[in-house]
Amino acid sequence: MVHFPLVSLFYCIHLLFVRLEQGQSILQKKSWGCLIHVSDFINEEDGHLVQHNEHGDIVRDAQKVIYLGASGDSWWDTQQLLAQVDTAINIFDATHPNCQALFIFDQSSAHTSLGPDALRAFDMNKGNGGKQQKQKDTIIPDTNPTVLMHGKLEKLTTENSDVKGLQDVLEEHGFDTKGMHAKCAPICPFKNDRCCMACLLSKQDDFVNQTSMLEAAITNRGHLCLFLPKFHCELNPIKMVSVI
Repeated sequence: MVHFPLVSLFYCIHLLFVRLEQGQSILQKKSWGCLIHVSDFINEEDGHLVQHNEHGDIVRDAQKVIYLGASGDSWWDTQQLLAQVDTAINIFDATHPNCQALFIFDQSSAHTSLGPDALRAFDMNKGNGGKQQKQKDTIIPDTNPTVLMHGKLEKLTTENSDVKGLQDVLEEHGFDTKGMHAKCAPICPFKNDRCCMACLLSKQDDFVNQTSMLEAAITNRGHLCLFLPKFHCELNPIKMVSVI
């Protein structure tokens, strides 16, 4: 029987402190002090995700603490999170062999960040080639209008290795682009799915349902990843944990 320990990420930010040296006054210069960012994983059964040796001493933990500021550490980003998750999985695999973890995250830009080759319709040109980012190939989803195209590989580069533009990709998805312009200016009208090529393509399931770098890092190592609904922090199980 596979057990699913709960692992969740928490943030404690904006913790301010002032250090007093010997002989210093309590009155300090007006300042926000030092900003501390703490990122850690909490196991439902064991508390903080740590690894002990045979004597019960902690030899490895997944906690990451950074001190932010003009002369401090870099701001927390996706790459730091991915490195921390890799460490957390190593610890979990060592301390819970033959188990599968469920990682739970809230919605944030770091958690849902896509890779550099992700499908981004608004970064594409109307035609092929030119200065546009190379994007990964995709599979045409079953929700597209042309049934015969369902499940087919959609390459995002031409036979000449040029990056495909909006028009070719849409037509290969089964859409008629006659009379459509590439992108709206300055922005697309609210709740409009076919105002321009970029908007139409961005609404397709293969462009919408992309796996974030964080989820891929976890699932590729055999574990599970769950993202909480937006704007519902009360659903986060970390709220039920008292962190000291």
